[in-house]
Amino acid sequence: MNADALREKFLEFFKARKHKIVASDSLVPGDDPTVLFTPAGMNQFKKQFLGLVADYRRAATAQRCLRTDDLDKVGKTSGHHTFFEMLGNFSFGDYFKKEAILWAWEFLTQELKIDKERLWVSVYKDDDEAYKIWKDEAGFPAQKILKLGDKENFWPSQAKQKGPNGPCGPCSEIFFDRGKELGCGEAVCDPSCDCGRFVEVWNLVFTQFNRKEGGALEPLPQKNIDTGMGLERLAAVMQGAENNFETDLFRPLIKEITSAIENNEGENKLLVYAVVDHIRAITLAIYDGILPSNEGRGYVIRKLIRKSVLHLRALGINSPFLNRLVPLVALVMHVPYPDLKDKQEDIALVILNEESNFIKILECSDDILESNEKSALERIEEDLQTQPKGDDGVIHISSNTASSVAISVVRLYETNGIPIDISTNHFSNLIEERGLKNDPLAIADKVKDRLNNLREFSKAKSKMKGDVFDAKKLDLKLDETRFIGYEKNSAEAKILAILKGGKEVKEVLSGDKLEIVLDQTPFYAESGGQVGDTGKIINAGNVFEVLDTKKADNVFLHIGKFISGSFKKGDSVTAKINSERRLNIAKNHTATHILQAALKKVLGDHVRQQGSLVAVEKFRFDFTHFKGLSKEEIARVEEVANSYVSKGEAVNFKEMTLAEAKKIGALAFFEEKYGENVRVVGIGDISKELCGGTHLDNINNIGLIKIISESSVSSGIRRIEGVTGIFAEQFIKDQEKKTAKEARKGEQLKELKEKEKKHRLQINNSLKDAIPRLINKVVKINDINVAFSLEPGLDMNTLRLMTDKVKERLKQGVVALGSQDNEQDRAYLVVAVTQDLVSRGLDATALARQIAPTIGGSGGGRKDFAQAGGTKPENLEKAMQELKEIIAKVKL
Repeated sequence: MNADALREKFLEFFKARKHKIVASDSLVPGDDPTVLFTPAGMNQFKKQFLGLVADYRRAATAQRCLRTDDLDKVGKTSGHHTFFEMLGNFSFGDYFKKEAILWAWEFLTQELKIDKERLWVSVYKDDDEAYKIWKDEAGFPAQKILKLGDKENFWPSQAKQKGPNGPCGPCSEIFFDRGKELGCGEAVCDPSCDCGRFVEVWNLVFTQFNRKEGGALEPLPQKNIDTGMGLERLAAVMQGAENNFETDLFRPLIKEITSAIENNEGENKLLVYAVVDHIRAITLAIYDGILPSNEGRGYVIRKLIRKSVLHLRALGINSPFLNRLVPLVALVMHVPYPDLKDKQEDIALVILNEESNFIKILECSDDILESNEKSALERIEEDLQTQPKGDDGVIHISSNTASSVAISVVRLYETNGIPIDISTNHFSNLIEERGLKNDPLAIADKVKDRLNNLREFSKAKSKMKGDVFDAKKLDLKLDETRFIGYEKNSAEAKILAILKGGKEVKEVLSGDKLEIVLDQTPFYAESGGQVGDTGKIINAGNVFEVLDTKKADNVFLHIGKFISGSFKKGDSVTAKINSERRLNIAKNHTATHILQAALKKVLGDHVRQQGSLVAVEKFRFDFTHFKGLSKEEIARVEEVANSYVSKGEAVNFKEMTLAEAKKIGALAFFEEKYGENVRVVGIGDISKELCGGTHLDNINNIGLIKIISESSVSSGIRRIEGVTGIFAEQFIKDQEKKTAKEARKGEQLKELKEKEKKHRLQINNSLKDAIPRLINKVVKINDINVAFSLEPGLDMNTLRLMTDKVKERLKQGVVALGSQDNEQDRAYLVVAVTQDLVSRGLDATALARQIAPTIGGSGGGRKDFAQAGGTKPENLEKAMQELKEIIAKVKL
């Protein structure tokens, strides 16, 4: 039986037992900040488990999941995966252990007709109720019911001893016996043995306790059922496969890789398994909008791509290959995810881009390694200075150096993806080149320690946690706020609560930042990239200024402070938004829909929204595209967008089911979580999008869309910022002013350059006349050729140039020129000495410093060329006379 049939059978089985079939949630957890990815089927039912939502009491899903806590085991064992599908049935205060156990038994043995003799079960050691149900009602042999402890059969594992506090309970697991020939061969071998003979197929969790501080367990008022069965493992059982990878879920992918390599045995086979696992995780993650990056979820996906590239290189595939597997993933997964085929080209392009970049990194790894040597080199040099020689007469590296190398090796692996062995060998060669004795084992141990720390951190981020039921935001048990802001800008409302820091308060002090909860509101709460509304809540002379609006679990929080008076719970008030501000936001929000349509028309259908910000003054729109836009493309996008605006199409809004919205081609944004019923915003034949934001009634009211910037967000993601209406008009005016100002500056610069050119020409002409004149004025003092002159109206640069030219003409001598700046009332002096005199002890700097005080300043420079400046230009002649006297007394 293939995997698609198994999935369908499971869901149909529980549908017949009055379970609501709920679509798989995204791999991006919607309401659970405790995990990076959706790790289990129960995560999307947090509110139901807490009793906060009672729209249905039974549910069943085939949930796509992603875990990275066992990443190093993937491919090496028969059942570990990063991406997998979890089949699950759930009860929220409805049925409990009896039904969960008997239905599981019925599904496996009657629906799937699995041989009862090959099944085993385990129960928690103190759970006599579950044991009796299996033994007496399911008729399961007592000798095949194992009683296991807190680690194996309590959820969360060892929660009684180690926590966390919150809902927990015993569980019962169902195992499939693969056969004695695949076991350890011991006389006693059962599911508690880790030899690989027994495969855990299904886990039934009975959430019946609430753990309190200190480990005390109290019964929950609402007992829940949470079960999970891995589709991949079930497929392996039903298809008689050696392991999960030899099922129809993986075989087409394996075939594609093995056709490109020479050997698929031994270690190579395990590498192939790892790659086919990773490509499913990568593909479905990008499908859910998680793009490769250097942080968070994106970093995990980048790491999976890079590990896959390294595995493929080890198999002899050195060019980009991973992207070629995406269409096969789409084909294998077409039943649960039919729209994956529509996105496969975009996903493949993202992966190709990542592969290509990483291969370039590997090809230039030597350069990267050399640029990261500094820290290790400092430690090596320190060892050479401080470490004593060993018994072998050689200096051995210190523990600090081994640690420094390990840090560099792991950092290069984490940030650049450079394999551990390549960077370890590089640093080992560096150590030996410096004459130190290397310690490969010490470095390897420290690398291992750092990697283990990183893995523990990764596990903590990605595994399912007991505090997934954390209800801190929901302690108040407030009813959801009714939003009426699509129709009204003002409304009468009743105060349900006044909060401070999320906690209800009775006394309100002037100036306190507060949150007011109303039964209904026209205020839009920040979501979908759109900022929250501002405005006022009024009751006679009591006025509360709303500075922002946010929501927690559909309870709207009007955040602000009192301008006058006060409110109390139960008061009737008038809630009024800032209508002009809302209008500008609506212009920008509608503009983002038009912009996406324009981008698709100009760049191609691969463009998809990846994020947005809709504010008052501007909007920001992030989208998939693989290179920066040219000026011509930006102009064209802007032109198309404004041509749409000029059509004056009405904006219409329709409520429909999510399935109906998808059927008419409405675009959805990956980060938004949609319920069964959605709101579709349509603009003629230009755009259809799922959107809960506020919009204009007619796009003509936008006025003008102006793109003000285009930039990169991350690999494969571009960002456009734009303005609309009066803000667009103001931007254009500002740009025109800026252009005019730059034009004036350009003209001024041109004039300045012309003046400089004319000035240089005058200087060159004056130099041509002055140099012969100055050479003719040379006199001998103390057997030294000396050229003295005061040249009126020259700046320091011209004076230096003139001095240099005269010095060039003198074979031996001293040149001293002075000038006066009449505008600034400054004196300038330059002294130059030919090289032969410098070698005999004459110093231009010393000469300049001796006469500088006379002109009211100081001097300095080189031995052959120095200058001085001062505030007493009237003393220039006196300074020159002093210089003559100094030279006359020089003894060389």
